[in-house]
Amino acid sequence: MATMSVDRPRISQQKIIIALASVALAGVASWFLQPWYHNSENAVIVLVTVFSILAGFLAAVMAIVANDRVLRGRNWRQDTYYLRLIRNELLRHKLTFYIYLMVLVLAFLTTLDSSWPSLAQQVTEHALLFFTTLGIVHSFQLPEVLSRKHVSAMEHQIRRRREKETGEGPGTSSN
Repeated sequence: MATMSVDRPRISQQKIIIALASVALAGVASWFLQPWYHNSENAVIVLVTVFSILAGFLAAVMAIVANDRVLRGRNWRQDTYYLRLIRNELLRHKLTFYIYLMVLVLAFLTTLDSSWPSLAQQVTEHALLFFTTLGIVHSFQLPEVLSRKHVSAMEHQIRRRREKETGEGPGTSSN
């Protein structure tokens, strides 16, 4: 009989379905949008501008996520738990950041005026549009992350003030 590890979080089936759906959507979008991209003179400028802005915004989100949440625990066990949550969330954001960078690299490659074969150009454009779609899909989570972090910080401040004003500590009840 296999033993379960307490430290390993379960992978959400919903997250797996969302990831597979976003990959499928990115594949379909890259297939259908490639001719439009190839014939558009301004598409690369738009992509580079949008993903440069998104990369900067994501860097700010990563800083907010890693801020002081680890210091909220009452003891080292809670701090360790919060640190694990932060690492997991930063890993997801780091993946999104790498997707953004891949879009920028592929956008650069598609603008090179070289003598490479037409097939290589098409494959690069398909890859660019694939990662562009993935990046956009992943970007929809960022407002939720920011609002959740802000509300969580406010709740923590309210809880600390209440404990300070009422003399209640964690584990004491007011009844």
